[in-house]
Amino acid sequence: MKKGLLILALIALALPMQAQNVYRYSQFNFLKSMYNPGALASDARLSADLVYRNQWVGLAGAPTTIGMNVASELTSNMALGINFCSDKIGLNQSTSVSAMYAYRAIFGDRHYLSLGLGLGADNVVFDYAAASTTMPNDPAFSQSYNLWKLNASLGAYYRMPKGYIGLSVPQLFQQTPSGTESGFNIPRWHYMLIGGYFFEIGENAYFNPNIQIKYTKNAPIQGDILLRGVFGSVGVSLGYRTENALIAGADFMIGGKFRVGYSFNYGIGSLTRVKGASHEVHLGFGLPYYFSSDSFGGQKFLGKKGKFRRNYQLRYNRSNNLYRVKSRS
Repeated sequence: MKKGLLILALIALALPMQAQNVYRYSQFNFLKSMYNPGALASDARLSADLVYRNQWVGLAGAPTTIGMNVASELTSNMALGINFCSDKIGLNQSTSVSAMYAYRAIFGDRHYLSLGLGLGADNVVFDYAAASTTMPNDPAFSQSYNLWKLNASLGAYYRMPKGYIGLSVPQLFQQTPSGTESGFNIPRWHYMLIGGYFFEIGENAYFNPNIQIKYTKNAPIQGDILLRGVFGSVGVSLGYRTENALIAGADFMIGGKFRVGYSFNYGIGSLTRVKGASHEVHLGFGLPYYFSSDSFGGQKFLGKKGKFRRNYQLRYNRSNNLYRVKSRS
């Protein structure tokens, strides 16, 4: 217990020295627009995702994170979304909310490059005064602060019929209580690279590998690899996190519109007995989900009469044919 409290205290003291903290989820393949505004409405025309992550179960003050994203296509070329995230670890509480916009350049049937921008605000609270210390009136824990700051995000996302790849900077502005690290500081940016693909291995069965990599200057590269098998409406996942942890999970599609997912992280390093395991639950809604076993033949979305139709590139084809007619005349 003493070792656990010491680890948590060191993390809490180190947080103000860092420029920023980018949230990471084990089920990142379902939560792409949490990191990348270019990925808005890439899995469904209208979607909502809620995730809860509880790390280091059994350790007092361990990190807990709640994230939510709502996104919708405005047209085949544009999408809007809202992000919310709340993260708590020890005496530190951080909350962020942002509105996002994505524009798509369509190249062919279900191929497009999307560029996204997010703009919002972050709130960071360090409640040091609430700490219980062995030394009464310890000056190191005598002050607390509550800080609101503007933040923004950038992202590029390329969508293929059976895969995706994206690169983003989730936080363009840093938040530190003191020093020169605050503000627009490019060397302190965190870069997030994500990618995934679906390989057909049988009737209604797919192999779906996914990868996530985070990089920032003067820090080790962090990454997650997730190997997911999809069998009809059920997905089973195994993976590895570079912080020396294994990932295991399952997800279930209900009626093609609802998804429930669970992920379990178990550290295999020397601190496993101290920090414990981590649990993550995901609830999703998509109208409808594109990456499902019955929708690889063509992207579907609701038409004006309330029925599903597949001609996703209707606007693209019409504009392209109109251009050809004008060029010939």
